[in-house]
Amino acid sequence: MSGTSADGIDACLVEISGNDIHTKINVLAFETYPYDEFTRTAILDTCNPETGTVDKVCQLNFHLGKLFANAAKSIANKAQIAIQDIDLVGSHGQTIYHLPNQATIKKTEARSNNFKGETWDLPHIRSTLQIGEPSVIAQETGVTTVADFRPRDMAAGGQGAPLVPYVDFLLFRDKEKGRSLQNIGGIANVTILPKNCGINDVIAFDTGPGNMIIDRITELVTNNTQHFDEGGKLAERGKIHDSLLAALLAHPYLSKPPPKTTGREEFGISFADNLYKDATHSGIKDLDILATVTTFTARTIADSYKQWILPKHHLSEVILSGGGSHNDTLIKFLRQYLEPTIQIHSINKFSISPNTKEALAFAILANETISYNPNNIPSATGAREAVIMGKIIPGRL
Repeated sequence: MSGTSADGIDACLVEISGNDIHTKINVLAFETYPYDEFTRTAILDTCNPETGTVDKVCQLNFHLGKLFANAAKSIANKAQIAIQDIDLVGSHGQTIYHLPNQATIKKTEARSNNFKGETWDLPHIRSTLQIGEPSVIAQETGVTTVADFRPRDMAAGGQGAPLVPYVDFLLFRDKEKGRSLQNIGGIANVTILPKNCGINDVIAFDTGPGNMIIDRITELVTNNTQHFDEGGKLAERGKIHDSLLAALLAHPYLSKPPPKTTGREEFGISFADNLYKDATHSGIKDLDILATVTTFTARTIADSYKQWILPKHHLSEVILSGGGSHNDTLIKFLRQYLEPTIQIHSINKFSISPNTKEALAFAILANETISYNPNNIPSATGAREAVIMGKIIPGRL
């Protein structure tokens, strides 16, 4: 898969036995294959309604399909396993646009005499688009490919996210402990597994921004020489600006009750660029801006727990995954804002690398698809019913 940070393709090779609650895994290999600057720029341009033209979407869909296929072949080669011996590829793809609620399409350039650039409102249409053509993956690898998971949940009235909580339930439920699985990718999302929970007891939602704003501000303050704040070392040198933090915490998404999802449409480059412009105009120093947005991510996570989770559920531990789990400054802030009785661990504790988890999750979701098991959680996505997500593209005969 490739996430909202659009920094590369995460490829995980895993042995899976069983399915549903009997699923057992053995991770054999993991690698992130970074995008070259051309591809990363093309993705970010295509995600932008102002620059993401249909020809770009069309071509990038096939280009990424080829790159995903190459990643699948490369990870098999790394583990010294022939691609012919791989049974299944699960691909989330690259999200280009995600509209979990109402859609508004704006045409900014007149293309015909009948359309003069006005806004075209399509109320109540939930929609999503992930690209990385699965037919190309199946053709290039010869392996049956399951992809495009989100639309089926949205067709059932859900928000198409979050999807990983189903896997969290299979792998991490515990009879004695209440746990949260906190992923900090471009967007931060949480799965709550109450003690001795059933699948209908699972709570999951996007807490808000993860690395997305931090990464963009890092690019701006380093003149694009760094795409992320490694270890949080730059933010550590700044000071939290209280009024800026208060303004950020007033964002309306944060007060919405779950189920809810968000993405670059709310917290992407445009949001970060405007934030940076306004903050510098107010005389706030670069590293102070970075420290403040790092704090913002930590606060949105902790505040979500305090508002929506802890009043009803006891948590013994938080299990961290995603690129943000490597940001020591971010995790330091998170420890400060969460209750001290809650232990915070890396997912490494369970022999899974923090960067591996989401790619691993879509391998497991693909296994559920071909096992004909519903693999969404309606209480997390808001869907009317449990459905089988994923489109199956057969491999070579």
